[in-house]
Amino acid sequence: MQVRQEPLRQELGQLLPPISSAVRRLSPGSASTCRFSDSEMAVNNGEVCMGMAGSIQRRAVYVLVSGLMAWGVVWALSACSPGTPIAVGYIGGLSGKFADLGTASRNGALLAIEQTNDAGGVRGRKLHLVEVDDRQNNEAALQAMEELVRQQVVAVIGPSTSSVAMAVTPYANDHQLVLVSPTGTTSKLTGKDDYFFRAVGEASFYGAHAARFYAEKFKVRSAALILDMANADYTESWGDAFAAEFQRVGGKVSVFERFKSTENPNHADIARKLLASKPDMVVTVASSVDAALIAQRVRGLNPTVRLVGASWASTERLIELGGSAVEGMLFEQYFDRFDTSPKYQAFAQAYRERFKAEPGYAALLAFDSARMVVAALQKTDQRQEIKPALLQIRNFDGVQDPVRIDDFGDVQRRVHYGEVRNGHFAPLH
Repeated sequence: MQVRQEPLRQELGQLLPPISSAVRRLSPGSASTCRFSDSEMAVNNGEVCMGMAGSIQRRAVYVLVSGLMAWGVVWALSACSPGTPIAVGYIGGLSGKFADLGTASRNGALLAIEQTNDAGGVRGRKLHLVEVDDRQNNEAALQAMEELVRQQVVAVIGPSTSSVAMAVTPYANDHQLVLVSPTGTTSKLTGKDDYFFRAVGEASFYGAHAARFYAEKFKVRSAALILDMANADYTESWGDAFAAEFQRVGGKVSVFERFKSTENPNHADIARKLLASKPDMVVTVASSVDAALIAQRVRGLNPTVRLVGASWASTERLIELGGSAVEGMLFEQYFDRFDTSPKYQAFAQAYRERFKAEPGYAALLAFDSARMVVAALQKTDQRQEIKPALLQIRNFDGVQDPVRIDDFGDVQRRVHYGEVRNGHFAPLH
């Protein structure tokens, strides 16, 4: 790039005001008052000020101005450098009850970013992942989004939960900042012309599919449902679709309960309500933590009732907390844990080596989400152009499934089923 050479006064007019502001912010101490004129400057208590020229020596002025001009040239060169890293955001719940989901998503995204950098980056530029914790709280999530905008990220991977996705999508729309959510499945964002994309299908599709599958395979005729309203935009999408489809195929929803995991629920009372109608199946639409706690209470009252969890709960944390109570629990899944294909095995091995843990659905979907962002960055590094770049891709080769992005950034994936067997997730035969 070319750096313009202009008279000193014109350079000062452009460089000094922003530098003056920056120096004021960095100054440690006492307040001072500076009066400004059009063409003179002085230094007072560490601040760059216009006016009071007679109070300092001209040589000091020259040295300071020369230094500021040199800084401006260096800044301009670095800003235009083709090697400047591209900032990509990550937002998810990295603390609190839902941290297993957010942490696995972050890890999957980070693995994809690191592999991209190891392969040379994007058009010669490395990627930098900027992580923020939404704490599964809408206000905190909006503050986290503001931080990502301040960090000048070009796209965001996340959020992890549907309720946070609903909260931050309007902000993303206002800033033309694409969100690619690994696990935000709420049906309330389906078919919207917005900046929300995802790497997974909508919750209502999975809920309805699960209802048909369990009714046909296990011949169950009655079900009790419990939904966690702390993530209602997901749980209601899934639970309402399950109930409607289960009734359509001849089943009966004998109990339909709701609770809020953030309000210290009494899991023993929940279990008693779920079992009051003696259902064939208890379906929990909640996180791994609450699904495990409800399972323990239900098993204490009825050791033989069939337990089902929505895919949200199917993380390793469920088995760790639930122990023998979750043995035999059934799940619909966003991915195939037992895939023997070379592509999946390479991903799984890389994840194990990097994070010393087994990859779950959140890790794989975040890995795909990050690779979708990388594919768009191959076309443009301008934030406002990421959305059309993603829509132009259309067909994306995921680790396991081909992903087709529709006009609204929505996708569909195959449904897989599994169970907890001998303390591990196992394929459902």
